[in-house]
Amino acid sequence: MKHEAPIVRLFFARMKPAFFQLSDQEQRQFMARDRANLDALGMKAICMVDVIKSDSDWEYIGVESWPSAQALVERERFESDELQISQYVEYKVELGIEQSFEEYGRT
Repeated sequence: MKHEAPIVRLFFARMKPAFFQLSDQEQRQFMARDRANLDALGMKAICMVDVIKSDSDWEYIGVESWPSAQALVERERFESDELQISQYVEYKVELGIEQSFEEYGRT
């Protein structure tokens, strides 16, 4: 079996007013369902940055490592069909493969 390189997903997110119209319990349930799916699919959080006070376009920027392209396909389906995430979160994602920065600029 061929081993797939982990895929890095960079995301930018801002909560929509609809999220804040949910009760506290509904917000917690939304986040718990979201987290359970992330964990089940093997996502590893590399970094989450709160930029609410410094960036006018986004509230959060995150970097995640995913075990495979299939895991991301399943995640996108969950976000769309189950969470209906676009109703509650404005977001943008970029996908790539991790590269080392160790040798950058060194001769």
